[in-house]
Amino acid sequence: MLTRMDQIKLPPDVRGKSLLDYLSARFTYLSRDGWREAVLDGRVTLDGVPATLDSVLSWNQILRYLPPERPEPPVRTDVAVLHDGPDYLVLDKPANLPCHPAGGFFRNTLWALLKEGAVPGVPPMESIHFISRIDRETSGIVLVARNPQFAARASRTIHSPQTEKRYRVLVHGRFPETVSARGWLHRDTHSAVEKKRAFSWERPDGLPAETAFTEFTRIRQFDDLTEIEALLHTGRFHQIRATLCSLGFPVLGDKIYGLDETIYLRFSRQALTEEDARRLRIPRQALHAFSLRFDNRLFTAPLPADIPFFHASPVVKS
Repeated sequence: MLTRMDQIKLPPDVRGKSLLDYLSARFTYLSRDGWREAVLDGRVTLDGVPATLDSVLSWNQILRYLPPERPEPPVRTDVAVLHDGPDYLVLDKPANLPCHPAGGFFRNTLWALLKEGAVPGVPPMESIHFISRIDRETSGIVLVARNPQFAARASRTIHSPQTEKRYRVLVHGRFPETVSARGWLHRDTHSAVEKKRAFSWERPDGLPAETAFTEFTRIRQFDDLTEIEALLHTGRFHQIRATLCSLGFPVLGDKIYGLDETIYLRFSRQALTEEDARRLRIPRQALHAFSLRFDNRLFTAPLPADIPFFHASPVVKS
């Protein structure tokens, strides 16, 4: 597995910058306090010499980071390559694999697998830029640029009308035939989970909010679940899950936007109960990035085998 940050030759624009300022702005998988601790522990070097908090950067210096050796939660690594071109990759990511280092994950991430050449058929990558990223528990399509020039162009077009992103999702309840949810996403002020968001049809007063637009179409109806397709017109944090929860159709298996958000609080403490597992019904959220139309091409990721409802027959007529 990855044991150190790849050798980085610092560019001209870092000249005179503080090491701590550069690290915390450039590599956000650690907080500023996290980088301060890493420097104090001697795990950051400049030209082979341990750096200090007072270090000022120079052009062409060699920067290295040695992450601490600590156990990380196990993840799935069965990543499939849907497209491998000179400028970008399209991957089918399994659930329970973070895209990039964050929280307790560093080595056990898609980023690290690509760095190491651990994705079958893909040599080790020096430059990795996630253009579309999905949550750890979400499966499906991830778009990765191979160079910063293409990443800049793709970031401008990924949310344009020329790009189309569709998801499959299972929700509790009997969903209408279609719902066009055009409104606002904002902090859920009634939630004990800090990062939980809510959807409102009207812009809320006194809260920072982002426009959000998702079109939902019912695919199949089960006894108490509905399989739907979500077409994204904007790309907001937790957009699909937060919108569906606010509409009254919580996502199956979702610890934050499911039937009971306190499940997430217990999950964060590694204290899930048998009753929690029974209510979740599946160990991950039932959300899959199914298709991406990008660069005048259509890419699709097969529905995942670990969500049996996607492959079951409906038991109730719509």
